[in-house]
Amino acid sequence: MSELKRFFDNGDETVTDSKTGLIWSKKDSWQIDEGTWLDFNEALTFVDDVNKKAYLGQWDWRLPENEEIEKLYSPEFSLTARSNVEIHISPQFEPGGGNGSWALPFDQQAAFYFSYASGQSQHFDKDFSQGYVRLVRLDPK
Repeated sequence: MSELKRFFDNGDETVTDSKTGLIWSKKDSWQIDEGTWLDFNEALTFVDDVNKKAYLGQWDWRLPENEEIEKLYSPEFSLTARSNVEIHISPQFEPGGGNGSWALPFDQQAAFYFSYASGQSQHFDKDFSQGYVRLVRLDPK
């Protein structure tokens, strides 16, 4: 399956990855929360808040696992993130978002942070304050 055909727009501000069965928000926290950066604990609070508000009619949004978010990356893709940074996720996602995302797992000091520009995950201190979240949920089908 071509990487370009793997992701499809559901027409409801979400994108489905047909390879993993995951549903992703087209927008990330930067776009949803009008330009707000998040440290890891704020990212957890952001997820709780969107679920309380039933973002896009759903209550089961979560942070992605590191292995899940790594699968969004493909050098075949090119999308312009904020500050005109080139990132490598499907053009089905909304342009202008962040260049990475917090991901699970985490420990007392650090959490994974995945870069859509480089395709690399790093352990960042949870107090790193210039992060973003790409919300994900399981396809109920």
